[in-house]
Amino acid sequence: MNRDTERQHATGTAVWTIGGVIVIGWALFTHGSYWRLPLNSFDAFFLAYSPVGILVLAGILWLTRAQWLPSLTRALERHTDRLDALPVSSLGLWIAVAAGLGLYAELMLIRIHASYFQLFAYFKNVSLLSCFLGLGLGYTLGPRRPVATPLVLPLLALQIAAMYVLRYQAPAEALQNPVSEQLAFGIEQANELRHIVSVYGFLAAVFAFNALCFVPLGHLVSRLMGRIEKLRSYSWNLLGSLAGIGLFYLLSYLWTGPVVWITLLAVALLPFLLRPASSLLPAGVAVLVAVGVLNISFRQTETDLFSPYQILTLNEEPGEPPEIRVNNVYYQRVLDLDPERSSLADSAAYWKNHYDLPYRFAKPRAKVLIVGAGTGNDVAAAVRNGAGPIDAVEIDPAILEFGKDLHPAAPYQAENVTSFVADARAFIRRTDDRYDLIVYGLLDSHTLLSGLSGVRLDSYVYTVEAFREARERLSDDGLIVLTFSVIGPELGRKLFLMLEQAFDGEEPFVLSTEYDRGYTFLIGERMRERAFTAPMGLTDVTAEFAAGDLLADISTDDWPFFYMPARTYPASYIAMIVVLLAISLVFVKQLAPGGSGSWSLPCFFLGAGFMLIETKGITELALVYGSTWVVVGAVIAAILLMAFFANLVVIRWGAPRPSVTYGLLVGSLVLGMVVSRWAVAGLAPGLSQIVLTALLTLPLFFSGFAFSTELKRSASVAVALSSNLLGAMLGGFLEYNSMYFGFRSLYVLAIAMYLLAFVGSLRVRVLSPA
Repeated sequence: MNRDTERQHATGTAVWTIGGVIVIGWALFTHGSYWRLPLNSFDAFFLAYSPVGILVLAGILWLTRAQWLPSLTRALERHTDRLDALPVSSLGLWIAVAAGLGLYAELMLIRIHASYFQLFAYFKNVSLLSCFLGLGLGYTLGPRRPVATPLVLPLLALQIAAMYVLRYQAPAEALQNPVSEQLAFGIEQANELRHIVSVYGFLAAVFAFNALCFVPLGHLVSRLMGRIEKLRSYSWNLLGSLAGIGLFYLLSYLWTGPVVWITLLAVALLPFLLRPASSLLPAGVAVLVAVGVLNISFRQTETDLFSPYQILTLNEEPGEPPEIRVNNVYYQRVLDLDPERSSLADSAAYWKNHYDLPYRFAKPRAKVLIVGAGTGNDVAAAVRNGAGPIDAVEIDPAILEFGKDLHPAAPYQAENVTSFVADARAFIRRTDDRYDLIVYGLLDSHTLLSGLSGVRLDSYVYTVEAFREARERLSDDGLIVLTFSVIGPELGRKLFLMLEQAFDGEEPFVLSTEYDRGYTFLIGERMRERAFTAPMGLTDVTAEFAAGDLLADISTDDWPFFYMPARTYPASYIAMIVVLLAISLVFVKQLAPGGSGSWSLPCFFLGAGFMLIETKGITELALVYGSTWVVVGAVIAAILLMAFFANLVVIRWGAPRPSVTYGLLVGSLVLGMVVSRWAVAGLAPGLSQIVLTALLTLPLFFSGFAFSTELKRSASVAVALSSNLLGAMLGGFLEYNSMYFGFRSLYVLAIAMYLLAFVGSLRVRVLSPA
């Protein structure tokens, strides 16, 4: 046995030993916490000890690898030979398809993770970073053999099917967010260390397995790109990535779900698996099993629908109002509160008090704007109380359709109601109408998160600047009525302070409605001069939230983290980052080739900076275009287009000196940092869109220009792209600093990353002047 073989054997033994100790310890440690949940004995045993079973199965496979590994290796070698035999004349198209598959699969898994387990919506970068890790490692393997493309579908199908089944088990309720800083997210947190460890262990396990799923996809693209000129292959990569984004967002527009997503992924992978035919069998079986599992209905009263944003679950229990859940968490009931049509139970009296409340203070025939209209309960109340013209705004078209189809009062069909599918903040900024009453419905589902957006979709609705804009849309004696599910008193204090500041020191009135933990805030000229008395059945709690002993920091457009009552550094996020970094380092050590020539420091830091300005670009454009899925998709597509055009410039005219490129890049970031706030706040909506889009385009273009220049000079396309993707992971980790310092801090971090890239570029030129 030679030294390399001995080293590999020792490494494998060490990994299995450490992994076995961790998994068995994890099971024993968490077992007690699951017994505290409403589980039967099988549920508790299954959740606590299934990792041990998986470990045993994996161990058996490892010990019997001499029997099955040679056959698998031969099949993968034949697959690699076929890839190497593809004609050079058509390689560009193959590269585009492979790159498009990678980005398509990335978007698909991000949506699935957050839909099945809300934990991934709170740790919003984890799914994305695991994809980056897998693709980056795959790119480093470019010249190595074999390429494991036939394993992609079995691995992805196993992951998706397992998460779907686990979603319906009782322990799934425990796999929520245990982070203390985000108590106001509305999910019950863990109070015991064992529960926290089990949740974080689940998160880390999915991170690691998902990264492995993407290694073959990155390897496939890298190997194909290595056969033609670097910049030309990069252009095909970018075009394919654009096509992958376009396809997935088209499917989102059509409200399709994982069954369609994974089926189309299999169809697109088919050309790579046709020869040898043996590659089709495991892929086909995996897809059929996954599709079969995803079509199993575990709860007969529930129906799932994937909107462009999230998974909506309609629960229709006999004798109960239809209930909507968003990403597996309660959102809203569809209520019939009309006494002429149905007899109201005593328990429903406070529901009616809640929805009728705004019209006890509004003037007759008030012109009403309802944002967060949902399934129509607020709209039905406006119609029922004789309001005048009603504009109802809802961001999710699927929720709006549920309201149109299910609500017994048919509020959206009323003659005086006009519905809009739009972002609430963007609608308020763009409309020229003035309203007697602006009603904020229960926008706080605590789930509205787009996989690639920088913040929760409704975050920019709840900022001081947003409330000032809403105030400008009120008539002379207009009124704002805002209801929110206040989980902790600090969050209520925060809302109180934000409304007070937006209305120049005027204090809002606050009522407890007892509906879904709702507290209603009323403020405006109509409330200023009247003596306030809480209506029958409601409680005046203004004094509770006016008290100065509650710690709360107001949300602004720069720090829109409304669900964090106070600005605290996210220590629990840092702990999670440390765990994920440790996993990433182990993967890099085991899978990535060594040697100084395997990495490009300039490309690494360019990836980190690019990730930061991408996040900043999405958040800033959300202020002027709205935080809709269309905006997010358009921004990502624009980023790829900027990189494509920058690459064409380098191909045609070459690249200037690094000092010029990086000087323009850093200068454009400084310009954006100085001017962007003024552009958003001080200009008309149409002009601010033009100015801000131009400001954000410049650094994206120069960043793409810098990367193409480094790609041209790098040892190989595998080195440049793998370093760039792994650097993007660093940018994703650094982005969490915005939770304390605000989003403008990302400008500073991005500038620092680009300066490090510039220094790395100069160092490379000194060491390799040729």
